[in-house]
Amino acid sequence: MEKINWILIIILVACLAAPDIVDGRTVVYAAEGIETALLPEIVNFTLSPVSIDYGSSALLIWNVRNAASISIDHDIGGVGMEGQVRVNPLYSTTYKITAMNSAGVRSRYITLEVTYSDYAPGSDTVGCDPVTGRNASVDMAWEQLCLSSQYQVQIARDPGFTLKMYDSGIMAPADATSPAFWLAPGILEAGHTYYWRVRTRQAATGQYLISPWSEPQAFTVSPGYAVRTDYYGLQALAPSNGCTGCPVSPVSFSWSGYPNTTKYRFVLARDAQLQNIVVEAFTTTTSYELKGTLEYDTSYFWQVSAVEPIPSDPSALFTFHTMSAPGPAAPPSATDTTTMPVWALAVIIAGIALIIFAVIMVIKARRTI
Repeated sequence: MEKINWILIIILVACLAAPDIVDGRTVVYAAEGIETALLPEIVNFTLSPVSIDYGSSALLIWNVRNAASISIDHDIGGVGMEGQVRVNPLYSTTYKITAMNSAGVRSRYITLEVTYSDYAPGSDTVGCDPVTGRNASVDMAWEQLCLSSQYQVQIARDPGFTLKMYDSGIMAPADATSPAFWLAPGILEAGHTYYWRVRTRQAATGQYLISPWSEPQAFTVSPGYAVRTDYYGLQALAPSNGCTGCPVSPVSFSWSGYPNTTKYRFVLARDAQLQNIVVEAFTTTTSYELKGTLEYDTSYFWQVSAVEPIPSDPSALFTFHTMSAPGPAAPPSATDTTTMPVWALAVIIAGIALIIFAVIMVIKARRTI
């Protein structure tokens, strides 16, 4: 009977120690059976629909396995293994889901396109300046409102004016009875649609007042020649754009900043589409220090954008190429360590010659005596 009990105990221990097989992969459990050696698996991360009109919403749907924690950016935060949430961004937005466990981290991205069909630009088209490759002068006019004498004009890339490109501040038109505004060339990009609006800031009586904004009006800058001057916005400082032979470690990035911006988003990738991401980080300064080592003889691409308090368009896509891998160390030359240096041999010969000369002089001296 005692022998049978020992056999049962051995069989039970073997069953507990045997690895489990999940989807054809071996799962190695820790002592308490909680953590596993499998990376998280993002089964599904989709949008329905993938494109919406301005003011509409879409469902963000996800399904994740084998994760200890899951989070989605853009203030969605921590979520469960599966679920859905309704999102209604004001402009095209890329969402990122991050799944973590003790084995590592996995991420996936998806972009929701936002269109503005209710704000079609129609025939309002601005010419392209051939010198800068950007807009020619933009002339705007509107009817006078309640004997107003001062106005404020804004231009943005979206009808919600979350991506403002220009703000005139308080301005007084040359003719208060026929208010108009003139935007100088070279500020807006060719081939893009923009929206403008205006409101009253002061009446002809001298009283300050702020009226509601007018309805956004759309216009398009016609396509033009290639840009020959730097774009406005964030500029790469280090490594310089197009740098070759850059070190693989340590690597520090820096860029010009926007006034009063408190947070930036930094993305480094191996491809120009920023899909094969090496690192994505948020920083409160205009620099980022990479922890780790890059690959030799490889091209990398990076981009930054302002996040808070006002989101900005991404900067131009910057690139650099790392240095080639160092060759193998040359083997030490097979030199005879017993070989005497030339200078030492010369000293010895000179010393021997002096000794011989001294001996000869001594012998001659004795003969004369």
